[in-house]
Amino acid sequence: MKKTKAIAIVLVINLICSLIFCLQTSKVFATTQRIDNQINNIDEKKYPGVKKMIENLQKAHTNWKFKVLYTGLNWNTVISEESKHGRNVVGINQANYSGDWLCKECKNKIYSGGNWVCVSSAAISYMMDPRNSLYYEDVFQFLELSYDSTVTYDSNIIKNILKNTFMDDGKLDTYITTIINRCREKNVNPYYIAGKIIQEQGTKGGSTFKMKTTEDGKTVYYYNIFNINATGSTTAAIVSNALSWAKQKGWNTIEKCLIGGVDFIANGYISVGQDTMYFEKFDVIADSFYSHQYAQDVMYAQNQGEKLRRILEKINATEYAYTFVIPLYENMPASACPRPSTTGSTNDNNTNGNTTNNEDATIKGDMTGDKVVDSADLLYLRKYLLGKITFTEEQKKAADTNSDEKIDSADLLNIRKYLLGKIKNF
Repeated sequence: MKKTKAIAIVLVINLICSLIFCLQTSKVFATTQRIDNQINNIDEKKYPGVKKMIENLQKAHTNWKFKVLYTGLNWNTVISEESKHGRNVVGINQANYSGDWLCKECKNKIYSGGNWVCVSSAAISYMMDPRNSLYYEDVFQFLELSYDSTVTYDSNIIKNILKNTFMDDGKLDTYITTIINRCREKNVNPYYIAGKIIQEQGTKGGSTFKMKTTEDGKTVYYYNIFNINATGSTTAAIVSNALSWAKQKGWNTIEKCLIGGVDFIANGYISVGQDTMYFEKFDVIADSFYSHQYAQDVMYAQNQGEKLRRILEKINATEYAYTFVIPLYENMPASACPRPSTTGSTNDNNTNGNTTNNEDATIKGDMTGDKVVDSADLLYLRKYLLGKITFTEEQKKAADTNSDEKIDSADLLNIRKYLLGKIKNF
């Protein structure tokens, strides 16, 4: 009896110890995250450069609002986790994303069932550092995708996005009402949904928009506007999988497809806190850290944000009351992470594609004189345009990327396009 009691006591003690250990462990690894819309509260010593960059955007775009998400995550830990092999990839044989962009260990190993290769920690650092994207061209990847109850969403904006497209079939007002109502119910930004429709289908409607099939000897149509489950290596496979999903969900009208698509986006990402394109790509949200990422493509957030911006530009709708959420990390580097160099060459004598056959000739875009056009040159030109530094005659020649004998914002944009891989030379 005494022996049984002793064993019971030992078991209880072990259980208590286990509970204490679990509580201590969870306390150590627990991450507190919070959102703050007071930009003035940003500690410049802890998060250098962010506050000023947001303020610059606010001055230029007075209707825009900004929030910051204090992720509570250590920067080096984030980069280490995102650097797990195959977690972040880039298209193979892309000259602008070669060299130091690529993982040295994986080399040419193919990922994601196609022409994708693993990227380096330096590339991930560059893409994840918000300071590299706090400019008009790239900031839309931080657009808040959840519904803002303080904003009166304008149906005319949605109409401008969708008019003269495949959605403008005589029932556009009905579709817009459906979008706005469902987005309100599911806590989704309706402007984002309208833009995503064009992102996924273009203006004319792709192969998965309206899919024909036969049921009981009759021709019927199903719709998959958001390309959900539209996967495959051929167009036929993509359409087949998209059709299968639409049939399973009963999306035999555009309205049903819109409602189901909004639900899918809301339930899959926005409801769990991944409510920007940046957070869809880089899962730094508590509870699912790094495991719930919409795409492996390291360029996904930037590319999707740019597509949405271009759609809004076409209808003069970039200056509305949009809200952007900027992530902040603990122990961030003192300055923005530099863009990795490449080894791809578009000219015989230069790895960055901007020299002539004369090795000593001025390299367009290279104001630092290191024979490479990178983020340091972009910073130099910004400082020059702000009047903070002066240039030598050689630097002025290098800064005039479009050879119009002027140094202005057009040259700054040229260099940004080059660094983003949109152009290969000047």
